[in-house]
Amino acid sequence: MFRLKKIKSKVKVVYTMTAVAAAFGLMIIYPAFSSSCEKADSFYKVTLNGEMVGSVAGKQQIYDALANARLRVNAEADGLTCIGQDIEIEHEKHLIGDRISGSQLEERMYHILKDSDEPERDCEKAYVVNIDDYTVTLGSKEEVVKLLNAAKASYDTDNSFQIDLAGEDTGAYSYMKAVAYKSSMAANKKQMVMATNGVAEPVPSEKEKEETVSDGITDISFAENIRVLETYTDSKNITDIDTAIEDVTKEKEENETYVVEEGDCLSSIAEKYDLYMAQLLAMNPGLTADSVIGIGDLITVMVPKPELSVIVTKQMTYEESYEAEEEYVYNDSLYTTDRRVLSEGATGYRKVKAKVVYENDSEISRDIIEESIITPASSKVVEIGTIVPPTFIKPLAGGRFSSGFGRRWGTMHKGVDWACPIGTAINASCDGKVVTAGWVRGYGYLVEIAHSNGMHTRYGHLSQILVSVGESVSQGEKVALSGNTGDSTGPHVHFEIIVNGSQVNPLDYLN
Repeated sequence: MFRLKKIKSKVKVVYTMTAVAAAFGLMIIYPAFSSSCEKADSFYKVTLNGEMVGSVAGKQQIYDALANARLRVNAEADGLTCIGQDIEIEHEKHLIGDRISGSQLEERMYHILKDSDEPERDCEKAYVVNIDDYTVTLGSKEEVVKLLNAAKASYDTDNSFQIDLAGEDTGAYSYMKAVAYKSSMAANKKQMVMATNGVAEPVPSEKEKEETVSDGITDISFAENIRVLETYTDSKNITDIDTAIEDVTKEKEENETYVVEEGDCLSSIAEKYDLYMAQLLAMNPGLTADSVIGIGDLITVMVPKPELSVIVTKQMTYEESYEAEEEYVYNDSLYTTDRRVLSEGATGYRKVKAKVVYENDSEISRDIIEESIITPASSKVVEIGTIVPPTFIKPLAGGRFSSGFGRRWGTMHKGVDWACPIGTAINASCDGKVVTAGWVRGYGYLVEIAHSNGMHTRYGHLSQILVSVGESVSQGEKVALSGNTGDSTGPHVHFEIIVNGSQVNPLDYLN
C-alpha cells in the first residue's frame, strides 16, 4: 500500500501505478534498489501478473524495465491506463535458468501488460506524494495541499505563507512541485513565477521593488525534494489525510555527526542535544565519561526530525555588541609562536538587519545585509613573529620510557627518562651550540645545548661525551653515549627542555 513508510527492499512487491509513477515515481520511491547495493552472486526472478518473466542481476533493472513498459502501453493508449500489475520479485543466491538483459525484460513486460484485459480493481485517480525516499498516496490535490500546509504550520504561526502545487498537466507525464507564496498574494496567484529552487515567488511591481522589506518571514521552502504525481490506483492504497499529516509531521529520532568545537566536552554536548550521558556514550563506542575530546573530533548525536523539514528565511533587525577584526603587526625578529598584544581594542555597538535561515527552528545560517554603527569598535593590535621556531626530536632511537615530568618520590623530576643500554647513541634534539659538556653534580656526565630561540636542552647520566663547549651541532647529530652516572638508579638518559630558565615538560615540545 502507498502508506507513508520508509522504502525497504522486499522479496515481494505488489503495487499499482500509472505511467508517471512507473516512469518517474519508481526512480524516487525505490532508491534503495541502486545497483551499487547488489551483490555479484545475487539474482532476482521476476513474475508479472502471474507470468514468469525471467531472472536479472539487479532490482533496479526490474523497475526501470517496468517503467518503460508502462510508458509504451500508455503511449499506445494515448493517456493514463488502469491496467493491474502484480509484480513478484524473488531473490535467488544462485541463478536458476538463463539471465536476461534489461531490454529483454522490458519487452516481455510490455507484452504481458499490453495483452492484459484485467483492469485494476476499484481504480481511482489519486496523487502520489514523494518526499525523498518516503511516499504517501492521497485522494485529491486539496489533500496534498493540506498536508504540505500542515507541515509548515508550526514554523509559520502567523500563516504568512501558503503552500500550493505548481506544474502543467502533460498527460502521461503529469507531475507537480510544492511552491510557496505569501498569503497576501492569494488572490493573485497567477502572478507567481517558478524560482530556480522550485519555490514560487510573486512578480513584484516597480513600486514594490522600491519598498523596504519588513521584518518577518520572507521565504518558506522544504529541505526535501517533493514531487506530486497524478495517477490511478486501487482505492485501498489511498491514505487518510489525518493519518498522513500525523506521519509526516511527527518527529522521529535520527543520528547525526557533531564536530567538536572549542570549549566542548561530552557533558556539554549531551546537554546541547537533550541527551543523558549514558545515551551519548552508547552511541559512541569507545568513549567513556572520562574521555578527552579535541577540536574537530566527530561525535554521534541523536536529533529529532520530522519526515518533512521546513526551511524558513526571516529578516530580523536588532542591536548587538560586536568586535572589530584583529590587526597584526609583523616582527621579523620574533618567532611565529610569539604573540604580544600592543592594544586591547574596544567593543562596539551596532544596529543590524540580517537574513536568518532556520531548518525546523534550528538556525543554519545568518547573513548581515545592512548595519548601522552606534558606537564604533576598535581593533585589537597584535604583534606576531615571522621566524619559524625550531623543532625538537626525541634524543635517542628506541629506549623504554621510564619516568615522566613531575613530582616523583617527594621531589620534582624536571625532565623525562628513557631506559636504554649503556652506550646508546644520544643525539641533539635540535640545532644549537654546546654550553656544557662535563660532570655536573646529580646529573653525572651532562651535555647542555643552547638553541637559537633561547631554549636549552640537557642530556644527563651519560657514559661518554662526544662534543666540546662552544661546538655547533645539528639536529640528530650524535653528542654522547648513554650511561648510569650521577644520581641514577639504572642505565638511562635524562632529558630536559628549559624555557626562560625553567624546566618544562619535554613531551609538550617533541615533534
